[in-house]
Order: sequence, then C-alpha cells, then structure tokens
Amino acid sequence: MKRIKYINALFLAVLFLTVPGCSKFLDINVDPTLTADATMQELLPTAEFYTGEASYYQAYVVCQYAQQLGSALGDNGADSYAEADNTLGWSNFYLYVVPQLKTILKKAEAENAPIYTGIAKTLLAYNLGIATTNWENVPYKEADSKDFSPTYESQQEIYTTIQQLLDEAIIELAKNTGTKPADDDLMYKGDVVKWTRLAYSLKARYALHLSGKDAQGAQKALTALQNGMKSNDDDFQLQYNSKNLSPWYSRVALPNTTNNLSVTFANTLVDMMNGTVQGIVDPRISKVLALRSTQTVYSGVIPGTGAGATVQLSDQAWHSNIKSPLVFMTYSETKAIEAEARFLINGGNASSVGTTAEAYNAYKAIASENMKKLGVTEADINVYLKAASVDVGATKLTMKHVIQEKFKSMLLIGDIWTDIRKYDYLDFQMPTKPNPDLQGKRIQRMKYPDTEITRNSKTVLENQKDPEVSMWMYTK
Repeated sequence: MKRIKYINALFLAVLFLTVPGCSKFLDINVDPTLTADATMQELLPTAEFYTGEASYYQAYVVCQYAQQLGSALGDNGADSYAEADNTLGWSNFYLYVVPQLKTILKKAEAENAPIYTGIAKTLLAYNLGIATTNWENVPYKEADSKDFSPTYESQQEIYTTIQQLLDEAIIELAKNTGTKPADDDLMYKGDVVKWTRLAYSLKARYALHLSGKDAQGAQKALTALQNGMKSNDDDFQLQYNSKNLSPWYSRVALPNTTNNLSVTFANTLVDMMNGTVQGIVDPRISKVLALRSTQTVYSGVIPGTGAGATVQLSDQAWHSNIKSPLVFMTYSETKAIEAEARFLINGGNASSVGTTAEAYNAYKAIASENMKKLGVTEADINVYLKAASVDVGATKLTMKHVIQEKFKSMLLIGDIWTDIRKYDYLDFQMPTKPNPDLQGKRIQRMKYPDTEITRNSKTVLENQKDPEVSMWMYTK
C-alpha cells in the first residue's frame, strides 16, 4: 500500500545551516565532532547544541500531529497525519548527540569527573525519551556513528534504560567532585542542583508516560517530583541570542516576514486561547500568537487544509523572537505531571471527575507558572484563574481540564504529543482530508528514516509498524 509521506524542503535546506553554525554558537574554531581527541569541555556544548536540534525537529512535526501547529502550505502537511520520518532529528541524535555523550562518559570516568558523567547520562535519558516517543523501538546500546547496522531495543527496554540512566546520573551528581563544567554547559552553567532537579523531573515525566502500563507509574512520578524542579528558574532550555538564533525564529518566524510560510498555529490551540473553548480570553494569547497584518480576530489553521489562519509565529512573539530560548521541560510541566498523577492515584481516569485539593492546586499552577514565565501580569493571572471555566473546583476537575492546561503551557515542546496520544487525542477534530491509509484512525508514530532503511533494512523491517498502530506504552 502506498503511504503518504510528509516531506518539507525546510528540513533539507536547514541541514546545510546547522552544522557550520554550531562552531560559532559554541565559540570554538574547530567543530569538536571532527577532532580526534576533543575534551569534555568541547564535547558537552556540542552535545547540548544538537540536543536542541533534535528537540526542534521533533517538535516541528509532532506539534502538528498534536494540533498546536498546522501546515500553512496546503492539505498534505503533517497536520493531515501524513507520515514523517524526521530524518534530521534522527541524524542529529545518532550522529552527534549519542556519540558525543558516550565519549564524555568514557572521558569522565578516566578523568574522575562525576559531574560530567551525571550531566551526560541525564542528557542521554532525555534524548532517548525523544527517540522512543517518535519511533518506539530504537537503537541505544549499539548506537554509534561508526555502526551503521545496530540492533534496536524495545520501547520497554528503552524506558528501563532511561530510568537507570537518571538514577545513575543522580548518584554521580551528588558526588560533586572533580572537574566541573562552567560556561561549556549551555543549559545550567554547571549548576549541579539544577541538573539534579532536572534528572528527578525527567524521572517523573517518563514514569507518568507509563501510567497505563505500570500501576505504580503515577506514584513513582510523585515520588520523583519531591526532588524535582522548584520554580521557573529550574526550567530546562537552551538560550539563544542575536548572534546564535533560535530555530523557531530563524527557520519559521523570520521567513514569515517575507511571506515564506511553513507552519502556523492550529485552530485547536487558538480556540483554547481566544475564548471559544473556555469563554475567557487567555492572557497569554498576545504573548505567543501574532495576528497577520490587517487581521483583528485570532483564528488558527484548520488541520489538513492550510487555510483559516489569521495568526503566525512572529519574530516578536515569546517563543520565536531573535533571543527566544528553545524550551525542553518546565516547572509548569511538573505541576501538570503532579496534577495528573494525583488525579490517577485518587481513582480518576479520562472520563471521571473529582480529585484532591492537592491535585486541584497543581492544576491551577500549570497555567499560573507558565504565565509568570511568559511575563503575564499578576492581575491578569488572577482574572484567568477565577474564571468559571477554569476555577471549576476540585470535585468537578476532569483529566481534560488538566491536559488542556498542559497543552497550552507546553507550547512547541514535542513531548505534548505523548499526552495527546495517551488520551486518544481528547476530542480534537479530525483533519480535513486525513491520510487515507490510516482509515480514519489517528497517527501514532513516525516512519524510520529512509537512510536508516537503506543501511539497516533488516532491523528496520523487523521494527517498523504502520503509522496508526499504537505503541507498546499505550497498549493494555
């Protein structure tokens, strides 16, 4: 059967921009990925930079599947559930991130530098989370830029590895001895406390991913969060500047200024913010969405059409301006994890109502903490939180309320697709002219890249499944 495959020329064009730009971003003269004996101080920022690249390419596609974004180019974009293989995301991960981090682990052991070990294992866990939620079964143990035909581990094995890496990272970070990173750490500048909080927060994220498979998943998430992020200051993100440009700015918002459109915001997201869904205008709307010239009403693109949008990713908006950070995980997300976990532990499910005061407080903090991060005033935050559709009370709280707030707070963070699939896409509209090969079902996975099929075809064929088939993590 012929499969509809999503191909975006933007991906291919950017391939020629990212690699040479890395050395400028890192302020070094030679790309450490090409040197024979790079130091940990050279390898770490390289791995962090390419972690950002892998994260961006994932979000570019899956935020269309999740209906935060939609194609502005017509009816054959990713938002129509056309298959995407995310070739650049795969190559960034397996040609740059994994080899760099594995090399850091070897050097850190030889040089007795446990902080570098802890950071490298935390980053490996995060990146493995991206990979498995995209493709399900992926290589790890044999993943190396010199090995073109590695075996793949099952998704169950990958999640076990993620938790093991994070447990080991926490132990190493606690040693707080040996050589320590500083400016070579683009994320936290060597702050061991923040890296430790991130490791615990990631443990919570990935434990909750499996709440449908592991009866203790929600409790494991809550336990981990006791040592997780404490405020927005702990957010996991890569900060760009006017010389080293955020990809949402340089590859989407900036081309928009010359009418070279690629993606825009979907009506599913916009209607959650413009008052259509909740009966109150979300005060974040002017921070994250921008009206196109002459437009006065906020409307998003209708999935699968390329039409209907009055908004765009703007070079003035919070996520896509010249100095925007690329955000991977936030304190707001941890409040969403807490709200969902407490809801589940209290016997709640996707269709029930009622929960604890603790869960309800966490639910309200999803929006309030994200609004603080985006610069919304305290007065506007209070007005929003007191709206009848938001302040529903603990006894009437539903999982939909929680995921809806999480959906908005995790704008352009690819892991939101995990939640959308977990709860069967909520009641989101089907795209107009959806991929007919899915026969009316929702898309569940990416296709392995053609380059991987060419060089490792036997293994790929053993692991590839049709795009509508649920991943192991969602099956009962």
